[in-house]
Amino acid sequence: MLVVLLQASARDPQLAARLRPVIWMLLLAHLLAGAQRRGGAAPGGRAGSVRVPRRRLPPHPSLAGRRPRG
Repeated sequence: MLVVLLQASARDPQLAARLRPVIWMLLLAHLLAGAQRRGGAAPGGRAGSVRVPRRRLPPHPSLAGRRPRG
């Protein structure tokens, strides 16, 4: 889509003036999307995670008497 807009704006100066903000917006959105995909990763290639303790819930009455999985 960006290529079509650039080609159209290259032929017509008035259209180029109208499309310039749209072209910049698309370029910026593309750059930001690429930065979000690459950013934040640890040097080892994996993002570090924070361990959050999980709350243990009491067993449901319908599971009474059953052996636990695993």
